[in-house]
Amino acid sequence: MDKNNLIERSSSQIIHRGDYINLRKDSLTKNGNIIAERDVVEHVGSIVAVPYEIINGEIYFYLVKQWRNPVEEWLIEFPAGTLNENEDHELAVIRELQEEIGMIPKSINYWSYFYVAPGWCDEKIHCYFAGNLEKSKLEEDIDEEIEVIKITYDEMVKKIKNSEIIDLKTISAFNVFDNFFKNDLLEFNN
Repeated sequence: MDKNNLIERSSSQIIHRGDYINLRKDSLTKNGNIIAERDVVEHVGSIVAVPYEIINGEIYFYLVKQWRNPVEEWLIEFPAGTLNENEDHELAVIRELQEEIGMIPKSINYWSYFYVAPGWCDEKIHCYFAGNLEKSKLEEDIDEEIEVIKITYDEMVKKIKNSEIIDLKTISAFNVFDNFFKNDLLEFNN
C-alpha cells in the first residue's frame, strides 16, 4: 500500500463518557488534508460463551432468551456480557454463565476475539467454549429477564436458518464452534 496515500486519524475528542462506553469524534486526514469526521464508540470489551454439553454423543447448547432494550426485541443468544474493569476474561465467562444459565463450566477454551462493528465501534468480543457444566447460580443483573433454553445442535442450525436466532455474536460463535471445535470435541468424547 502506498504510504503517502494512507488515511490517518489526526485528532480525537471525547464527546461523552459513560460507564462502559465513550463516544468520540475523530478527524481523518489523507495526505495532510481533513477528509472526514467520524463518530466512534469506545467499548471496554466483552465475552461470549458457548456453553455446551455432550449427552450420548449429541451436542446440546444453552442459550438465553432476553429482552434487548436498544432493539426492542426478545433475542435468543449465547450468554455474553461486558467486562468489568480489569476483569480476567475467564472469570467473566464463569460469572456470566452463573448469572444467566445457572451453571459453572469446569472446562473453558478460548478461541479468539472478533469486532462487533469496526466501522464505528472498537468493541472486542472474546469468544469462549464452556463445557463440563455444573449447577451454580448467581443472582441475575437487575435489568435482565432471562429464559434459559437448552437445544440440540440440529435445533441450533434450524433456528439460525429460520431467522429465529438473529444475534450476530451468537451466530458467529456457533459457526466458529461448528467449524473449528466440534469435531475435535466429538472425537475426544467418543
